[in-house]
Amino acid sequence: MKISVLAVLLLAGLRGCFAQNAASDSAAAPAARPAELAGYSAPAYRATLRRLAARRQQLAGQYRQAATPAARARRLEQARRLFLATLDSTVFPAWEGTPWAFYGTSWEPRHGSIACGYFVTTSLHDAGLHLQRTLLAKQASEVIIKNLTSEAHITRYWGVEPADFVRQVQALGPGLYVLGLDFHVAFLRVSEGGAVQMVHSSYVGPGTVVREAAATSDALPSKYRVVGKVSEDDAFIRRWLLGQALAVHGATVKE
Repeated sequence: MKISVLAVLLLAGLRGCFAQNAASDSAAAPAARPAELAGYSAPAYRATLRRLAARRQQLAGQYRQAATPAARARRLEQARRLFLATLDSTVFPAWEGTPWAFYGTSWEPRHGSIACGYFVTTSLHDAGLHLQRTLLAKQASEVIIKNLTSEAHITRYWGVEPADFVRQVQALGPGLYVLGLDFHVAFLRVSEGGAVQMVHSSYVGPGTVVREAAATSDALPSKYRVVGKVSEDDAFIRRWLLGQALAVHGATVKE
């Protein structure tokens, strides 16, 4: 049966792997295996996030005190690097191995389960972005992206083979992207060397949060793809740096 893109996006919001309402974490996925818990400590994770938040707040003060546009630009670039480092070194590793579930809404890495939309919004929340985690997680993937960044940083792809898609994302340059698929939402992390990794709560394969090569991910095939390069958006980085709240526009599913 052929489905229009609009219908696909609606289905992604209503029937995809975004959790639609608060349900028990125990409903759909097995507990994380002991091997997946190695090297993670909830108190240590929270302590690290507090230290990173303190560094962000210090940098925010320096940004506000910067006397020239050039000085503010330097502070914003430092903020961009801190934001990416927070996700790469702390948030993503902590969540890896957490079971996926359709109704997963966990706040705690490797405890309970988490749906793909909730993984995206919770990761950004843990990194320090002030957002409505639940409301945004319930939206179709394109709505999530459009709330995070502007059209200037969004690229859409129709009917592109996975390998070609990965090459085209590589051409957009290093950084952090939010990726919307027909029935899924994820992060894409492009390294300085051009490697493209997909970080997501995967409903296929291991059925957990994984960081894997995008080109070989079983979750990448999709008729329609949209990517938002959030790390390149100065407005996004400034909002994160200054702790400004992210309003949700165009919501089709309410809290």
